[in-house]
Amino acid sequence: MTKNNNKVYVIACKVLSIDIRNAAEKANIKADFEFMPFGLHETPVELTREVQKTIDKASDSGDYSRIILGYGICGKGTEGLKARKIPLVIPQAHDCITLFLGSDTAYKEQFNKCPGTYYFTAGWFDENPNYEQSLRIGLNVEKFGKTYKAEDLKIIEQFLAGWQKNYSRAVFVTSAENKDDARYRQITKGIAEKYGWKYEELLGSTRLLEKLLVAQKSDEEILVVQPGSSLVFNAVTGKLETTG
Repeated sequence: MTKNNNKVYVIACKVLSIDIRNAAEKANIKADFEFMPFGLHETPVELTREVQKTIDKASDSGDYSRIILGYGICGKGTEGLKARKIPLVIPQAHDCITLFLGSDTAYKEQFNKCPGTYYFTAGWFDENPNYEQSLRIGLNVEKFGKTYKAEDLKIIEQFLAGWQKNYSRAVFVTSAENKDDARYRQITKGIAEKYGWKYEELLGSTRLLEKLLVAQKSDEEILVVQPGSSLVFNAVTGKLETTG
């Protein structure tokens, strides 16, 4: 028997911790949070396994009305996730950038403007104290879980120098709630200068996260997975669907 029909359980990547807590406060919703380790999206199979275990635990507790996923498609790492005893709610988003910007429309506008953009947020830096290594992983210069010696890394970077041509802009996504914007702004500017990228700032939005937290039914932006159903990725539409 459900003990609290008004409470939701949020499972999200740690990089979203600042933004999704702010969204929950704005939406005035009761929620418990479980933030998963940054980097799980680098190994989609592990993401699926670890998130499903957390879903099962929350579902079995009987304490929540819904489970909210702060993940997108994430390299198909969310494909196969199954709702158990209560609904599972997930955004129709490719990755967390859509969630930081507040809509898929905002993300697509920026993609059309400059496809080669690397995005930074306060949450990203908080979870990446060794941000230079995380950046190299994101740029496919270094592998997740493996640290190279300085001399070896230099050789790899020289060999893979072509990756720099795929990016031309560093964007710091700000928000009114982020108190460390000034510090992280300077770090992002330094990264842009190092790699020869243009620096820009965008004002983020918790609009989509707020909608996600209170959603009761599916629409173009949100998918509600009913108990017993699973997530599948439709390669034709580029969106998540349910089956089962």
